[in-house]
Amino acid sequence: MTSKGFKTEELMRNYFLKAGFFVVRGINVQVKELDLTDADLWIYERSATFARRRTIIDIKDKKRPQAAERMFFVKGLSEVLGVEGAGIVTTDNNPVLRDLARRNKILWIDGNDVQRIKTNKFIESIDRLSEEEFLESVDELDQVRGGKAYRHGFEKVKTALGDRFGISSANIALDNFGQFARSATKTHPNTESAKSLIRLSYYTASIAAISLDFSSADTALRPSDERLKHMSSAIRYGDDQTEINRKMMWLELALNSVDNGSSVFNQVNRKFRSEAESIPAEDLAQIVVKYSSSDTLFEVARTLEQAAFDRHLASFDHLPIPVKSFLGALLDFSGCSREVFSKVISPSEYFTNSRDNRVGEKQMQFKIEDDEK
Repeated sequence: MTSKGFKTEELMRNYFLKAGFFVVRGINVQVKELDLTDADLWIYERSATFARRRTIIDIKDKKRPQAAERMFFVKGLSEVLGVEGAGIVTTDNNPVLRDLARRNKILWIDGNDVQRIKTNKFIESIDRLSEEEFLESVDELDQVRGGKAYRHGFEKVKTALGDRFGISSANIALDNFGQFARSATKTHPNTESAKSLIRLSYYTASIAAISLDFSSADTALRPSDERLKHMSSAIRYGDDQTEINRKMMWLELALNSVDNGSSVFNQVNRKFRSEAESIPAEDLAQIVVKYSSSDTLFEVARTLEQAAFDRHLASFDHLPIPVKSFLGALLDFSGCSREVFSKVISPSEYFTNSRDNRVGEKQMQFKIEDDEK
């Protein structure tokens, strides 16, 4: 895609961010690590205790956008991924296609809509790194360290949103968050490498938060102690406990057919359970259960995503209280020192340079105080 197309993707991401959604740009769709295609935007919405909605958007800012073909493509892709919605952003203004999209429940944003958004000063004034600038900083970090580990981790976290969204994508994000955060604490403070690793930590934490918010919906009406037990188990095992038990049952049946199989299974089962139970999941699960009972966890995810891409990089101490609490729980879970992590980036003028961020901080503080009451 040309730079014009990239700019339109950034424009539309900013548009949906300002509308109150959680937005990821560039989701690879894979089958057994084979790249098949990609979704230009992946959008997550939480409108109520139970209501969660994912939408994928295909964007084509070209003279010949082939809008009809893209409509069929994105409709099919949404069904393959099992998301709730699909949309098209196109330069095509054909009213027939708009009507066809409406009848097939596809969000349609045509050339006239795009032009209005492009001239919206409120959207244009957003001071964020673009996806290309963010990736450039990650690639520079990889060059310093030798290899492509950080870029690979970043892409892996995003890709998991496509076909493994929920507790699986949460655990992938948690694993990579731990790696990024531990690397950050080992760098010289305030260097470009340190800043890039903090951005990666914030971003993967945002993916963990949004994934945990989605996975919490199924138990929203259960008693808090039951929700805590369920979430702790999910974080430890990466799946529902029932599914884990089913897999272990099949393993036992398979091993029973070989000599000394029962003994081998018992050893494997004990070791697996012991290692899983040693994972300190309760504290993280507790904050997830608390925050997901309202939209606090969703807002934490949005704030972390914003912090990751904001040109005025926020230090840990300058983040809103609920965000620091969630990040602190992730750091504890990952065995990473909160104190050391908080000193990787010196306090900046992040919230004094941005009126929106100051307001966002106050709103989140009020929200968590209300939750605690």
